[in-house]
Parts: sequence; structure tokens; C-alpha cells
Amino acid sequence: MKIVTEKINSEPNHSISKKDVKAIIEIIPDDWIGIAHIFSISSQLFENSNWDRPVIQNNTTFKILSRGIDRNEIIKELLIELAIRPTKTYPPKGHSLTKSQRKKLEELIMPYYNKLTE
Repeated sequence: MKIVTEKINSEPNHSISKKDVKAIIEIIPDDWIGIAHIFSISSQLFENSNWDRPVIQNNTTFKILSRGIDRNEIIKELLIELAIRPTKTYPPKGHSLTKSQRKKLEELIMPYYNKLTE
């Protein structure tokens, strides 16, 4: 497992750290990670991406666009992304979740989210 933080030269800063990612990995079920083995805390700003969510799994990498977004929001989004594959919640288009898919995933991740944000 590798956690990479891309360097940035201007604000906003990353809102999540390697320590936060390690804490998430430690509390989730082992099968949530699957084939992914890289967590990349990206220097890219979310608003400059074409994504509708700031955390996306792309093959073996979880790409985390945390700059300028609240830390707790990023933790929640990472937990949701981690839960997609083991729950077989496949977005109908690209990486876009439906409202009902997102609601089910949010309910599932809440116990982990609450532990991490206490």
C-alpha cells in the first residue's frame, strides 16, 4: 500500500493527510481496498476536474482531490469510494452515483465516518 501526496506551490492546501488516509485504512474492512494499492492525494483542484466527486478510484489508484474542501467531507467521500466495489454499487454513467446509490453508501459508511471524526 502506497500513499502519495503531490506537492503544491500555492493555496489552498490539502485538507487530508497521509495520517488521515492510514487511519481510514485501519478501520475499514479489508475487502474494501480490493485491487487498489495507491492512494494519491492530488495537487489538482477539484473545481478544475471533470469529476462530480472529489475522490475517484481509477483501477489501482484512489485519486483524492482534497485541496480547499473540508477535511470531514473528503473523509466521507473516500469512505464512499472505498465502499463502492465491495457493495457492487456500480454508477450508471462514468463515476456518477445516483441519489439512491449515494444514500445507501452514506448509510453504510456512517459508523466508520463517526469513528474518524469524533
